[in-house]
Amino acid sequence: MKKKKTKISLKSLLPYAFCAVLGLVIVYINERNAGVDAAAEGSSLGMELLALLPVLASLFIGFMLHIILHEAGHLIAGLLSGYKFTSFRVGSIMISRQDGKLTWGRFSIAGAGGQCLMSPPQPTNNTYPFALYYLGGGLMNFIASGIFIAVFLLTKDTFQYSGDIFITLAVVGVFLGLMNILPLKIGGIVTDGHNVIFLTKSERTRQANWLLLTANARISSGERAKNLPEEWFVFPENYDFNDTLSANIATMGLARLIDCHKFDEAKIFAQTILNKGDKLIELLKNETRCELLFLEIIGEKRPDEIERLFTPELKKYIAASKTHPSKHRLMYAYEKLVSQNNEKAQKSLVVFNKICLAYPFAGDRESEKELIGTIEGLAV
Repeated sequence: MKKKKTKISLKSLLPYAFCAVLGLVIVYINERNAGVDAAAEGSSLGMELLALLPVLASLFIGFMLHIILHEAGHLIAGLLSGYKFTSFRVGSIMISRQDGKLTWGRFSIAGAGGQCLMSPPQPTNNTYPFALYYLGGGLMNFIASGIFIAVFLLTKDTFQYSGDIFITLAVVGVFLGLMNILPLKIGGIVTDGHNVIFLTKSERTRQANWLLLTANARISSGERAKNLPEEWFVFPENYDFNDTLSANIATMGLARLIDCHKFDEAKIFAQTILNKGDKLIELLKNETRCELLFLEIIGEKRPDEIERLFTPELKKYIAASKTHPSKHRLMYAYEKLVSQNNEKAQKSLVVFNKICLAYPFAGDRESEKELIGTIEGLAV
């Protein structure tokens, strides 16, 4: 029997490399503390763990700090490349520019700790600057790590916890920088380095990426999906729905159809995305499944089809997307039109209205409220 070869990739080794480096840092700090604390043979496990508190605290703070620095790197690199600021998000806190003013809101994407969206400059000779914008985040992590190492060298003889704090912060920065700049594809999500290499391959991909960035910027600034140019969303027979970039444009096209209240056309297109995008990342699949379920509920409302779509996995995804009004609109439709449970429907509506108060996209809020009106009309 032929033995199957084990495939080892750089992507699979990175987490182990990070743990190994961090382990060495902890061993170094532990040994240093052992020397400083003079031969404390009777030191307890609790005391040893207490000595590691600065490292653990630096780990937690370091990841949050480097996420902010990473997105700031994209912002600075984008401005240097001629981009215009659209939004800046860390966790679920988001600052965006709408009607020339900065506003804040709450919005999150599963698997993304932060995001800096910018509007790209108009293409010149069918191209536009993209490399510095995408690589700026990882470069900022490396620069910050270099600064932390310099601070450690300057303070190691005068500050007892210098290594605990600044070496740990530097390790976190190098790790996050590598995870973003190396051309990797993790769980279907591509890194900034992967994007740069991908965009250098063809003019078509650069045009598609420009379209996606521009459309996202317009939505983030408060525009409705239905007002985006129709010619941006033309999908020929050979369109690649498995490609993440192309699929993002497709799901935006689906949102546009729903915003135009072309529900029958949207339903057919959602089925096309799922049928032709069988290798699509789960995030976009679940977004499409949610809209397909909604369109089924307000359309034919077939019990078997609703049960097929409303899987336990999709319910978990809906629960995890609690900052998205569209998910509460979906649950309102389900409780109002399928379960006919007015009490649960009212609870979903209360949450929907609460989420809308802090939701940063004004155009989407308006669209979602219109869809709530559509549900109420069908209930009557």
